[in-house]
Amino acid sequence: MKRRYVSGLISPGKKIFKDTFHGTSNQKQTKQFLWWQVVLSSCILLFTFVFSNNLLSGLILSSISTLFIPPTETKWENLLRVKLDSKVKLFITAFLIVFSIPVSIASHHFQLQKEKERAQLALAAQQKKALEEKNEAIRKDSLIYYLKLLAAPAKDIDRSLRLIDRANKFAKFSDEIDQLSNKRNTLRSNQIDIFIKQGNYSEALGKLDNLIAHNKDADHYYRRAICYQKLKQPHAAVSDLTIAIELGSTAAQRLYNTINPLRKRVIGYVTRCCDGTTSNARGRGACSWHGGVCNWNDPVYEEYRQYE
Repeated sequence: MKRRYVSGLISPGKKIFKDTFHGTSNQKQTKQFLWWQVVLSSCILLFTFVFSNNLLSGLILSSISTLFIPPTETKWENLLRVKLDSKVKLFITAFLIVFSIPVSIASHHFQLQKEKERAQLALAAQQKKALEEKNEAIRKDSLIYYLKLLAAPAKDIDRSLRLIDRANKFAKFSDEIDQLSNKRNTLRSNQIDIFIKQGNYSEALGKLDNLIAHNKDADHYYRRAICYQKLKQPHAAVSDLTIAIELGSTAAQRLYNTINPLRKRVIGYVTRCCDGTTSNARGRGACSWHGGVCNWNDPVYEEYRQYE
């Protein structure tokens, strides 16, 4: 049979174990929520939010305020199975404060380490940016230096081409690369013109081969055809002139007609009537209806070119 203690049966003066029996939950007296408890709890919470430097320390310190609030105080008493008098509260408070100190120190050290790492990363990024800016300034200065040298009249084309090769090491953007490429092509073209004027066709031919490999321009094919013509290679000259004509060069068309003009050859003979018609007949009746025969062996010609 389940037994239950009924409060009030023994007078307070007769009790031997005054704190042993408390009665059922509905018989417990409600604790008073005193004003000093409100002030103390508020101060503890305020202290927690102001001075706590991490979440764990804040939770530890804020739990102290729950010792002085009746609803939570009761739960602490049931959990710890001890009555929370002033000494117990003082002990728990001191314990939690002492426990929060190493937690706070460790958290602070961790935050300092993180801040140090962030500072190191920021410094490294700043140094990297400064180095990149320095290298970019050196690159631009070097490129400008070579471009100034190339702006002067080119007395020695080979030297200018070597300067372009050096400047090309400092070209980074497409407009810079295109500028140097155009300058190189112009110098090579001028050099080829000099070789042709000097009659150095073999040297000019080698330069044109390299130039055409990078830029298939009609003028390049035309000048190479001139070199082939001078070197007695008409087939190669005609081949280059054909490409130059397809690319729209009128000068190539004139040279083509000079090297490979239209010619005529006899491919047969016909009977030419006096009215201009022809007949296959070879006897008396030939051209009887066309005014008679004016030429029994009128040649038939075919146009051709020697180099096809």
